[in-house]
Parts: sequence; C-alpha cells; structure tokens
Amino acid sequence: MKHEKSEKHNDKYNDKYNAEMEESLDEGGGGRKNRKFSSNSKKKTCRFTSGEEDAANLTYKNPKFLSTFMTEHGKIVPRRVTGNCAQIQRKLTSEIKRARHLALLGFVSIGPNTNY
Repeated sequence: MKHEKSEKHNDKYNDKYNAEMEESLDEGGGGRKNRKFSSNSKKKTCRFTSGEEDAANLTYKNPKFLSTFMTEHGKIVPRRVTGNCAQIQRKLTSEIKRARHLALLGFVSIGPNTNY
C-alpha cells in the first residue's frame, strides 16, 4: 500500500516537473547546459603587467594596498576575480602572507570598521 501511494506521488511530481521544463525550453530558457556566455564580456587583464599599477607597490611594507586584494574576512581574492596574471598573483600571495606574519595585516578581520 505504501509503495503504491509513493509511486503515484512521484509520477505526479515528475509529470509536473517535465511539463515545466518543456515550457522553459520552448521559451528559449533552459538550465545550465543551454546557457551561453555573453559576447559583451571582456577578459580581465593584469593591471600590473599592463602598466596601470606599479609592481613595486607589491611589498609587505604597504599593507593598505595589499588589503585591497583581501576580503573583509581576511581571505585572499582569487586571480579569476582580480584579473592578475599567475606570476603577480603568486607574488601578491607571498607578500600578503609575509605581512600577516609580521602583524601588518590580520589573518581575520576584527570587526566591520577595520582600517589598516
């Protein structure tokens, strides 16, 4: 008895789900498989190698500048977000870790109004 009831419930759910999916596909929508990247998106470039910023700023002695590459929780922002090249990102990471070790930067934030 219990199995028959659950099978009926599953069939109703599956029919409803399949109908919704067919409607969304007809409208041009769809799930992740049908999603394409917009052609307007521009690839981020490294601001250090392009000349916008000086790579000399990447030093542990400049914690205010280094903190721009960290979240408010103290995590280092990945290069896919910042657009840095791999070489600069490695140098940036080591300088942030060096500044943390010398207590110029925190491992975690103290509060919402933390200023360096």
